[in-house]
Amino acid sequence: MSERSTYIVIEGIDGTGKTELAARLVPPLLARGHSISSFREPTDKFLRSEFARLRKLDPFAATLCYTVDRALLRPHIERALEMGDIVIQDRSLYSALAYQFPGLSPEAWREVERIERDVAIEPDLILYLDAPVEVAMKRVESRGQRDAFEDEPYLVRVKRKFEQMFQPPRWVRIDATGTPDNTLEQAMNALQSIGL
Repeated sequence: MSERSTYIVIEGIDGTGKTELAARLVPPLLARGHSISSFREPTDKFLRSEFARLRKLDPFAATLCYTVDRALLRPHIERALEMGDIVIQDRSLYSALAYQFPGLSPEAWREVERIERDVAIEPDLILYLDAPVEVAMKRVESRGQRDAFEDEPYLVRVKRKFEQMFQPPRWVRIDATGTPDNTLEQAMNALQSIGL
């Protein structure tokens, strides 16, 4: 893996601390002299609202809203990588594949996977934040407002799909049951192992 540009994504079910880890990785990497670009999916508010509107009417069309969002984000990621930045991203195509799996037929899911792999840039490293669904749900509930995906039976199926997609060495499992400091330490160890 080239030190010139590295594309790192953080994945896992809701409540595992992806957004917090994405933010907390930046200062130590800057301190090591790296340039950083950070992104979070989804990025486009209109497409996000269209996804919510279409989700129960047509799950396949709803999923494509996030695919379009990913296509719009791709040039920004490519530009950052070309500049030599380390790109840290909260969610990627793997979230789309895991989260849409319960709502799609097997045939529709395979078609989404085919389209996503055409549209998305494959990450160099996937930090998979792993925690039991019940632990993640307690964290989600402590935040107050829940979205449509933050439902325990649904997240059980999403987590199962993440586990099916998990493929070392590009995927690194991070135990997200502890404190944010514990999660950060494991993530930094994973980055150090690839020379960052």
